[in-house]
Amino acid sequence: MKKTYFHEGELEIQNKYNAYHDPTLVERLLKDNIVDQLIPFIEKQSTVILSSLDTDYNIWASMLVGENGFIKVKTSKKVIIYLDKLKTTQKDILFKNIRPQSNIGVLFIDTVTRTRYRLNGSASLFSDRIEITVVEAYPNCPKYIQQRVPVFSDTPSELETRESKGDVLNNDHKQLIKEADTFFLGSMNKEGDMDASHRGGATGFVEILADGTLKIPDYIGNNLFNTLGNFLQVSKAGLLFVDFEKGHSLQLTGSTELVFDQEQEKDIEKTMGTGRYWLFKTTQWIQTEFHHKIDWKLISFSPFNPENVKK
Repeated sequence: MKKTYFHEGELEIQNKYNAYHDPTLVERLLKDNIVDQLIPFIEKQSTVILSSLDTDYNIWASMLVGENGFIKVKTSKKVIIYLDKLKTTQKDILFKNIRPQSNIGVLFIDTVTRTRYRLNGSASLFSDRIEITVVEAYPNCPKYIQQRVPVFSDTPSELETRESKGDVLNNDHKQLIKEADTFFLGSMNKEGDMDASHRGGATGFVEILADGTLKIPDYIGNNLFNTLGNFLQVSKAGLLFVDFEKGHSLQLTGSTELVFDQEQEKDIEKTMGTGRYWLFKTTQWIQTEFHHKIDWKLISFSPFNPENVKK
């Protein structure tokens, strides 16, 4: 039987856009383990994005930040996150979610070198660590990543975390989203496999419609259509917006809708020629003030950002 590396949702959109992928190249990129060359990259990261599923099957995206050594690759199939080295709150919904629902998506992203590496698999939570068993691992392109340098304080201090929840975005949330140049997201296919990924663009690339729905352009990427393929099968997502200046976070969960073949001039400009968007309607949100204490230094915006989106 011929092996396929993509599920039906991914293949449907790849076929729609004539996105052919050389099987030899795909086999070289998509692995069921971490390749040796990427282990040093993973272990030096200070930031990891994770997607998880709650007991009501809502998808959430979370960010963990830690000091040097908080991530360790034990084997090519096993990654450890040490909780005593975390610089983010352990009240994050991730810790509650992975107890009953072990499937997880993982994104290691280095915003300094604009490098990212994705995993999906299963997670086990222990008192001192999270163990992640790798099912699939593959690199991603550097497009649309803003160059930021995380600077940790030399003086240890406790987080004064304050968490609030709701189901309708308020004006502060909308302002954060309108000013964002980056967000992270989680998605899932119909088999329950989780994915964590990144979206970036010029400031203001996420549009907020009158009813509060978010409208996100889908730019030119690697044409694997992992996220959109997931949306085709499971029309849900979890979004994470980070206030890099204040260390706050805004997590959203909700429903998605794909919007293709938009051919008006303004749509072609906003989508960099793809004519593709996806819509996100929030059903719940979690705001965490003082989610982490890091001084993020913005160095430069991605050269791939479409400047005509900036507002």
